Amino acid sequence: MIKTNGFRVLAMVMTTLWMVTIIPVTVVQAADFRGQGFDLSSYNGTINWEQVAEADMDFVMIRTGEGRAPDVDTQFAANYDGAVAAGLKVGVYHVCCVRTPKEAVEEAEYCLEILDGRDLDYPVAYDMERKGTFAGGRENTTAIAKAFCDTIADAGYVPMIYSSASFLNENFDWKKLKNCKVWVASYSDTRPKLPVSADLWQYTKKGSLEGANTDKGYCDLVYSYMEATSIKFTKPTLTMKKNTTAQATVKIKPNGCTDRKSFTSSNPKVVAINKKTGKLTAKKAGKATITVTTGSGRKAKMKVVVK
Repeated sequence: MIKTNGFRVLAMVMTTLWMVTIIPVTVVQAADFRGQGFDLSSYNGTINWEQVAEADMDFVMIRTGEGRAPDVDTQFAANYDGAVAAGLKVGVYHVCCVRTPKEAVEEAEYCLEILDGRDLDYPVAYDMERKGTFAGGRENTTAIAKAFCDTIADAGYVPMIYSSASFLNENFDWKKLKNCKVWVASYSDTRPKLPVSADLWQYTKKGSLEGANTDKGYCDLVYSYMEATSIKFTKPTLTMKKNTTAQATVKIKPNGCTDRKSFTSSNPKVVAINKKTGKLTAKKAGKATITVTTGSGRKAKMKVVVK
């Protein structure tokens, strides 16, 4: 009995030690990231947006297409419309297939043609992971990235570069790419070390998101680390009538920031607010203070009077 139980105790101890080793990594990541999202392309098939809307996701990066015309992602328009209807923030990415800066400008122009003036909350990323793109050396690769990103920025969008950690470390002169956000792909339990700060981290290609998985049962999952430097309500005061609703709106900087926002009411019996969306519901006469807090700790307040 003692030997048998001793074996069981040893197994329990080993299991406990394993759990103690794993749990801190998860906790650190959860406390550190500013938003949780995923990316989509036609490989994900037709998305069930009702299922996706039930998940705790903040944003989605949607593929526009590859290279130059006419290679548009067949699901782009449907994915964009579905994501917006589901209340998700939207960014996009375009796959690089070129070897010269001149061709990169043409890819950027094609990406903008596909976007067709659509509003974006998150950046336009340049997916640079094909080996041919890096064949011309570091200087040429940097010039390709800069040509695409400058064209995107001139159109009023926030540019971003996507690649693996090794490619980002070895193939770019970051002093020449200061206006570009960074999205790194690295499938591990810890954030990769880079010469610049990563704004987005695709931490797994074998995640699962009901309604958005590929036919293999997987979905790329992404953490955001783009912190807010400031936030304020568009209206510092608001007057409402009882039994009406309104939308609290905020301005957040920098442009393209992906920081989470959370809304609270000082008096929910007077004015209730949806924690995630900022929708206000006036319940009875009185006053309340609405507070919005970003994941990085920035706050703003708005006073609401119900008559």
